[in-house]
Amino acid sequence: MQSLVLEPVGTAMIFYGLVLFMFTWQLLGKADAKAAGFVVAGSGFIGLIMGLFAYIGLGLALPGTLVIIFAVTFIMAGIWNIRGLEPKTLAYFLLYLGIADAIYAIYFAMVQLFIFSAFCWAWFLVYVLFVLALLTGRPIYAIAARYWCLICSFATLLVPGFLLVAGVVFG
Repeated sequence: MQSLVLEPVGTAMIFYGLVLFMFTWQLLGKADAKAAGFVVAGSGFIGLIMGLFAYIGLGLALPGTLVIIFAVTFIMAGIWNIRGLEPKTLAYFLLYLGIADAIYAIYFAMVQLFIFSAFCWAWFLVYVLFVLALLTGRPIYAIAARYWCLICSFATLLVPGFLLVAGVVFG
């Protein structure tokens, strides 16, 4: 049985961990939104390259598409930060992509890839918290989002991403 080559997915995950780490500091008021936007958009661009390579170059449609979904999310969120655009439109964009992430979580559970399902549910919660924070303006959602982003940046992205880049396939 041939093993999957998931190093490009792992590379994207490492940069996506950086995105959530930056969002944590931004939500804590310790990072400038415009400066964080460049880091977020740049990480999204790297993810887009990795996702396209996984999809087109390696024929990994399912993980490649998921990487591309996050890449587009982060490129758009970075642009939103850089330009200082009205956040409610971004919230609806994030809501749609959060729903897509939930579909991935359900699929991964159905094919018994429970660790990836758990990651997708964790990321879905990131989307939900940001949508609620952006649409309602209630601080409780931003507070929850900053700590959940910090946890997810390491537990679901940096560490698993590193393992995938190192050639350790799990699931």
